[in-house]
Amino acid sequence: MEVGIRKSAIGNRKSAILEVEIVKRIIICVVALSFAISLSFGIIRAIAKDSKTDSERLAEQVTIRRDTYGIPHILAKTEEAAAFGLGYAQAEDHCLPIVRRLIAGRGEAAKYLGQGQEGDFLMKRFDNLEVCKKNFGQLDPLMQKIYNAFAAGINHYVSKHRQGLPTWIPSFDGVDVLANGRSGAVNSAIDAATMRALKAKYPDAPQPTPSQPGRDLDESSGSFITDTESPGSNALALSGSRTVSGKPILLGNPHLNWSSLYWEAQVTVPGKINFFGSTLAGIPVLRAGFNEHLGWVTTNNNPDQEDIYALKLDPNKADHYFFEGQSLPLNKKEVTVEIKAADRSLKSEKRTYDESHLGPIIYRTKDLAFAYRAAQLESFRHFEGFYRLSKTRNIREWLGVIKLGLLNYSNFTYADRDGNILYQWNAHIPRRVDDGTSYQLDVPGDTTRYLWQGLHPMVDFPSLLNPSGGYIQNCNNPPWYTSLKDRIDPTKFRSYFERSELALRPQLALEMLESQSRFSLDDVKRMKFNTKMLIADRLKPDLIKAIRATPAPSDDLRKGLAVLESWDNTASADAKGAVLFQRFVDNYLRATKKPYAVEWNSQNPARTPSGISDTALAVKLFEEAVKWTRETFGSEAVAWGQVHRFRFKDVDLPADGIVGTYGAFRVVGFRAMPDGKQIAGWVSSNEPLQGFGDGWVIIVEFSKPVKAYSVLAYGQTANPDSKHSRDQIGLFANHELKPVWFTESEIKSNLESEYRP
Repeated sequence: MEVGIRKSAIGNRKSAILEVEIVKRIIICVVALSFAISLSFGIIRAIAKDSKTDSERLAEQVTIRRDTYGIPHILAKTEEAAAFGLGYAQAEDHCLPIVRRLIAGRGEAAKYLGQGQEGDFLMKRFDNLEVCKKNFGQLDPLMQKIYNAFAAGINHYVSKHRQGLPTWIPSFDGVDVLANGRSGAVNSAIDAATMRALKAKYPDAPQPTPSQPGRDLDESSGSFITDTESPGSNALALSGSRTVSGKPILLGNPHLNWSSLYWEAQVTVPGKINFFGSTLAGIPVLRAGFNEHLGWVTTNNNPDQEDIYALKLDPNKADHYFFEGQSLPLNKKEVTVEIKAADRSLKSEKRTYDESHLGPIIYRTKDLAFAYRAAQLESFRHFEGFYRLSKTRNIREWLGVIKLGLLNYSNFTYADRDGNILYQWNAHIPRRVDDGTSYQLDVPGDTTRYLWQGLHPMVDFPSLLNPSGGYIQNCNNPPWYTSLKDRIDPTKFRSYFERSELALRPQLALEMLESQSRFSLDDVKRMKFNTKMLIADRLKPDLIKAIRATPAPSDDLRKGLAVLESWDNTASADAKGAVLFQRFVDNYLRATKKPYAVEWNSQNPARTPSGISDTALAVKLFEEAVKWTRETFGSEAVAWGQVHRFRFKDVDLPADGIVGTYGAFRVVGFRAMPDGKQIAGWVSSNEPLQGFGDGWVIIVEFSKPVKAYSVLAYGQTANPDSKHSRDQIGLFANHELKPVWFTESEIKSNLESEYRP
């Protein structure tokens, strides 16, 4: 019995143990299954995450905050993401102009647009896209990411807005962005002035070389400029010794066609970069502006960065030239451009060009072939230089970037919160034999003597740091006239750097800077919007004297004299006399090769030229100007702003300003319209913006915190459906600036929208 009970108990224990084991195994299976399910979901999530495109990942890392003027303040986790946001924001404001510039840089404008084949031939003749592909690797690895991310931002915008955009828009990459930057140098390679000079010096040209028609283009924009005014800028910096606040003040305003599309933004990557400034639509970095520590603006200088080699052709061998006693062949280069026809089919057009080992042949005569080489065409890191500058924190770091030699041209005007101001002339200038040979046009090409020997380092260039006079300025003048109080000696520098007269516009800048001992921010604003025409100061006194001395003056002369005497020598909107005087001076300067009684003199650079050399001719042309002005506008005393207008859709304002050749600091150019008006702004929905000159203006005082003001005349976008296409023209017309919202608190207090691309 006990044995049976013990067996039963043992059996029960075994059963219990078995049950426990089964439960354990079930638990293990459940845990394993749960882990497997969890792992599967993790893998699925990882796969889902990896399935996101690069653009989607970058978009998640950037926030675009638009302020009440539509200016984007781009906040990103990485510099690559910031570049993506910059490209996206630019495309929001100027998508089609950017696309046109990028395809033109490829040499494919005619392929997509059915026009622009001359520019395409030029791009392909100079291998713009292919050369940029080969040299993209020269860029710092971070910059390669930035270029590609910028292009990806543009592509992302196009992808999200396909329904409202042309279907032909292709996809772009960083090489396209680099090619757009280099296209400015290509466009200037065979400019109208160079070709005119060659044809004048060597008129015998039995076989014309296919080339770009006579057109001048502004820097990096593909926009045409007038015959009377070239791309330029105004810039100045005042040290604390010359300001009311005791802090440096920086002013900059470039002069390009308004169709070039200056564009403002702030780029912030915490711990990496925090910079506010401007650039042109299609460029992946900001090129002028400020951060918490320092700022700079640029003005075009006039460095001789190119050479034209005159090659002596071999009379005994067709298409051969002599070099160091040898007869070398000219190679033939065939270029093909695709052109979209009216039926949208593509046709091909081919041209053949001559090439030498010194460069492409841009012109030929019976005995000579002219080869072209330019340092700018061999420069690929120019925009990288700007980006590096924007991250510097003091003058030592800033100059360290300049010394790298990345930036291939420009005068730089600099100021910082440590109290420094600096002028720096900069360029990629070939080392040449400085033996008195002129490098202005062509040099002998049959010898190695005139070939380049590398590039000059920055230490060879003119600069002016913290001058005792307390100011620096550059209005596209040679470096020797940065300050009248602290002259730079030109004899200490190579003769082929930059040599020219001091034009009237920088003379006016110097006059204003010398006019008072200290300047407030408001004083600098008034200086910027000064509408004075210095040429009137130089010519009007002699003109009035000559008219008064005229025996029995006509009614036209007497009426014109009354207008002239009461006119204040400005191109302000209400100036009565500016229209009349401009008509007179244009005709007078065209009619004589020696208009001034006293020509410009380097010993008195800021007060010459002056006086009228031919008073009889001047009186005659003034009388004609009186008649023309009355017949054209109804009165010889018509106000400048009655004729000149700022027009933007429903905005039509009296305009002021005139191009800088008249000695103006308030530089504005206009387009003549059929109604007799001169317009800056919108002409029609099918045409780019009209106007030239003061598009963007910035003034910065390096107090703590930094104070900054700016205005962009034609607004942040060219889209007429956006209020930001014309919400700043009223400020511009009224000589006002808007505050720059730079700090986080300022941005949040003036926020219009916030979103991810």
